[in-house]
Amino acid sequence: MTDPEIMARMADEARKAVLVEMRPIEDLAAIAGRTAAEMQCDLHRWKVEGRIFSVEHHGAELFPAFALDPNSQYSPYPVVNLVLRILGDVFDRGNAWALASWFIGVNSYLDDQRPQDLLASDPEWVIDAARDEVETGKFPHG
Repeated sequence: MTDPEIMARMADEARKAVLVEMRPIEDLAAIAGRTAAEMQCDLHRWKVEGRIFSVEHHGAELFPAFALDPNSQYSPYPVVNLVLRILGDVFDRGNAWALASWFIGVNSYLDDQRPQDLLASDPEWVIDAARDEVETGKFPHG
């Protein structure tokens, strides 16, 4: 297998991993106990405000369920906004797939935990991990 084939396979695996964690508006509405129209309005407002992100897949907009706080009526964890701003300084804001991969991927700075799993329990550590990503230049530029 050539290097480009290996890279393509790795990118495909990363996309599949992201898709497992992302949900369409209708699914999030059901989880949050809202109508799809209400959830769509909130998600798009939060996206404009930089509080959440989405990826496009086969014409559907998918959002990270892990970014929504069940203890706050399923609004985004405040740390998500901060991480988006930190990482937004170093990568193409259109590269939401890479951003999603960062949240769901095991992170050595976080002792091999995933940022998404620490949004509620240790948001400051997640912010530190995002800053480390910027400082070390590890984040994939898009």
